[in-house]
Amino acid sequence: MNIAKTQWTRRLDFSMLSAWLFLSLILAGIALVSYGQDFRGYYAAARVLRESGNPYDYHQVSQVLLELTGEMGNNPYYYPPWFAWLFVPLTFLPFQIARVIWMAFNVIIWNIGLWQLGKMIEWPRAGWRMYALFMLSTFSFAWITWRYEQAAILVFVILIALILSMRDQRWIEVGICLALLLVKPNVTLVVVAGVSLWLLRQGQRRSVLVMFLTLIVLLLISTLLTPDWYQPFWEKGFGQGLTVALDGPDRVVAQRINTTFLDWLRVLGIGTQLGMTLYGIAICMGAIVFFWSVFRSQSLLELISILLLVSYALTPYALQYDFPPLVIAFFWSLSLCVSSNKSLVVGLVLAGFILSVIFWQQNISWAYWIVIGSIALTVWGLRQQSLHDTDNKKTASS
Repeated sequence: MNIAKTQWTRRLDFSMLSAWLFLSLILAGIALVSYGQDFRGYYAAARVLRESGNPYDYHQVSQVLLELTGEMGNNPYYYPPWFAWLFVPLTFLPFQIARVIWMAFNVIIWNIGLWQLGKMIEWPRAGWRMYALFMLSTFSFAWITWRYEQAAILVFVILIALILSMRDQRWIEVGICLALLLVKPNVTLVVVAGVSLWLLRQGQRRSVLVMFLTLIVLLLISTLLTPDWYQPFWEKGFGQGLTVALDGPDRVVAQRINTTFLDWLRVLGIGTQLGMTLYGIAICMGAIVFFWSVFRSQSLLELISILLLVSYALTPYALQYDFPPLVIAFFWSLSLCVSSNKSLVVGLVLAGFILSVIFWQQNISWAYWIVIGSIALTVWGLRQQSLHDTDNKKTASS
């Protein structure tokens, strides 16, 4: 009987593992055929850079975009200059082949990152339950990122590398990872600041120094390659692409909808004045949680998960395709809800809510419910962990 049960468990494990990997390939294929957006901006900026131009000059980038795809679109380049270096080798290939390589790279690193995350988390253990969560997480967190060909999955994998480096006390690698995380400072600055402060508290100044040295070296090389790379920053309308949709320089075609606290309040019908007041209160609460996590976190996963939640809760600029790193907080928080059946049931209900948002959201502003649900799951998980630890102490003392 036990042998038969083991065989069926193995079959179920293999079936769910295959389903997760197959779904990843299907979703990536659909993204390639039916969607696509931001890779064209990365590719165009890298080609401008390769041709000794300035990737921040949207006049130069838009001409390459027009040549490549027949339209200029809303693809100004706002990333650090060294991020474009990643795409320079791809510019020697035809655009569509380069797209396929970028998509394949994202699918591979996403699945590797999830696998590594699963090994860090105590629940669920490797098997069909974990693979089912991988599959649902791929649909809820990675799918929209693949559709927009965005870089948030790369940020997720750098965070996984950071956690592994900190766990293994590879402090130079920690500093390099912190520097690389700043390719998307709108969602990682809080994490980098919090981890840096935590490292300084632990006496690990070397990692913070390596981070600053890495950033300085990258900026120096960027300036040697493109001496005037920062000049477009001072031009009128440079940051327009963050708040409005453009179709080439100075041509506004629509307002942009973001996935932030203020955009979420507008969905709820809350006016600007009250919204800003609530945002100010949220910032104060976020600052308290930030310092609490730095000074009181019990593990690296707890530290980074809470810092991620603070960052996504308060960032003034983020879109739903920036959310893949939140899967770290999702898995960690859910793993805290295993002390009792009641704790697990409530945790699974909250997890189900988070994973369901993609099915009923009306636009990407509604996706902020993922952040709300993740915060609720974390609060519940921490509460259950605290109660469990208290019960253990009472048992030990009796």
